[in-house]
Amino acid sequence: MRRILTLFLSAALLTALFGCGSGGDDQLVSKTPFPQFDEVDTEGGAISSDIFAGYDAIIVNFWNNGCGTCIAEMPELEEMYQEFKDRNINLIGVGADSGEGEEQLAFARNVLKEKGVTYLNISPSPERDFYKDFVSEIFTYPTTYIVDSQGDIIGAPISGNVKEQIDTVEARLRIALDGKTPD
Repeated sequence: MRRILTLFLSAALLTALFGCGSGGDDQLVSKTPFPQFDEVDTEGGAISSDIFAGYDAIIVNFWNNGCGTCIAEMPELEEMYQEFKDRNINLIGVGADSGEGEEQLAFARNVLKEKGVTYLNISPSPERDFYKDFVSEIFTYPTTYIVDSQGDIIGAPISGNVKEQIDTVEARLRIALDGKTPD
């Protein structure tokens, strides 16, 4: 009886570790819709979820004013933004708390200026659904999403410094770009 129990537990463990799918890693990456939004950026310009259609993929980085890691990685994100432009890949930031008041917005603008950031940064209003239903649910900063041109999030959120996880970013970008038809 003990031997049968050991075999059963071993089989269960192997199934849990290796799964029973026959496909490659691409099949394990989910696609879920990024929430619709109609907001302003930190300079007061209108920005909406329509932005996704203009690019093959967009890297969306959520940060807040109190996150030292978020602020420290901004120059690296700026470098990525400049490098990815030629590939029709955009990068936008979301200053999660920058829309909570004038003081928070002024602080965010100052940080962006000091770090040399030129990519757009959304300043979500706590009164809008995008903030209430999505931004307020983010508990780890920085958090980054890869979104394809259809507005679908590719895979799970990437928590922590993006450049340290560039292999994950590139793999997700390949998945987003694979859905494109050649011109």
